[in-house]
This record gives sequence, C-alpha cells and structure tokens, in this order.
Amino acid sequence: MKVAANLVSPMETTQKTFMISRLPIGIPGVDELIEGGLPRNSLTLLAGRSGTGRHTFAMQYLYHGAAEMDEPGIYISLEKEPEEIIESTKRFGWDVNALIRDKKLAVIKPEIQRFDSLKKVIEDHVDRIGAKRLVISPFSLLSAYFENVYGARKALSELTTVMKKLDCTALAITDIKEGDMVYSSTGFEEFVAGGVIALDLVFKKDSNSYVRTVFIRKMEKTNHSLKLVPIEITSEGLKAYPDAEVF
Repeated sequence: MKVAANLVSPMETTQKTFMISRLPIGIPGVDELIEGGLPRNSLTLLAGRSGTGRHTFAMQYLYHGAAEMDEPGIYISLEKEPEEIIESTKRFGWDVNALIRDKKLAVIKPEIQRFDSLKKVIEDHVDRIGAKRLVISPFSLLSAYFENVYGARKALSELTTVMKKLDCTALAITDIKEGDMVYSSTGFEEFVAGGVIALDLVFKKDSNSYVRTVFIRKMEKTNHSLKLVPIEITSEGLKAYPDAEVF
C-alpha cells in the first residue's frame, strides 16, 4: 500500500516564503486595511492636514505597543513640549506617565542642530529602553537642516536604514497644506518612505459637516486597501470603520 506524499503546491510555498512580519498599529479598523499591521522595521509617513488626528494616531500607536504588546516606544517631538503631548492623552484614559516611569515609553524634545544629532538621539534612546516603535513629529522640520531637497531625501533614506538596523518601526508625521496634492512639505518624502497613511477631513454636503478619513496611499510589501475610510476620535482614542461609506 502506497502512502500519499505530503505535497505542497507552488503557490503555498511562495506564500510561506514571502510571509511578512507585521506590527499592529492598534487602532480598531486600521490594521485590517494593511494586512494586519505595518511591515516591521519600516518607516511610514503619517500625513495629514491640521485637525485630522495625526498626533492622536501616533500616540495611540505607541500606547498600544507599550501597554498591550510589551513593545516600548519613543515619541521624538521637534516642536511641541513633552508635557503638552502627554496632557493631550489623558482624555482617553491612557496612563502615559506610568509607562514612562516603567521605561516602556519616552516622550522627548531633543535640542538638535544637525541631522546626525537626531540619528544619535534615536539610537541612544532605542538602546536605552529597547524600543520597537518610534514616532518623529513633525518630520517636515528635518528639511531645514539641509541646503536642498536632495540632502533631505538622502537623510530619509538613511533613517529607513537605521530602522532596520535597530529593529524598530517608525511613523514620521508630515504636514499637508490646504489645497496641496502631495503628502509632505517637499513632495519627495512619499517616494522614499515605505508607506504613506493619509488622514483628512472630507465635507459631506448632505449633513453640512466634515468627517475625518484615513486612506492608505502606499504600503510596501502589502496588499492594502484603497478605500477612503471614515475614522473618528472616541473617548478611547481613534477608531476606523472599514465597512462604512464616507459619502
């Protein structure tokens, strides 16, 4: 009696070979838009206009990792004071200060004048708390360290390499001006970053009001959604509704 061999189809072999390790963002409804999470060790732009929820999105990403997945995180603010950032999270019931005391989270505003100084700050703090998640806000300010966009573009590429070296997954917040059709202040960052998550405000004529939306413009190594998805700020943080329609 012959026993049938345990054969694996070529398609199954390919799927196993190219399995991508992912890091869940932790915002209900968002991870299912990107096959379960961000590709690990990647750098993704979090782009949006004023009032779209970028900073809440970024802090929820860090809080979820630190509080629920034992993945320490770092928020590097190049503009706002750490106290202001921490205070804004209290409305959601997030005990950020406890996570900071336990060295699960760091919110810092470094004094830097050169891009190399920022890299050193990132490397030191990631090593200090074993960070797996990183937020840089606003990434747009980094362009001021360079004489032209080519230097800034090279710097972003270097940061992507640093993330892989440190085994860390980053979100870089970028500003979108009203009326602009690009996802960054210079228009080049979206071509270098591994992903682009765009937050926006869309006007609904039938209700004479605006609705917040999330759109995955780009995500490497991911069969991501191309749908404009409504998202709202609840008492527990951001929540997206993939099955709902914006219009």
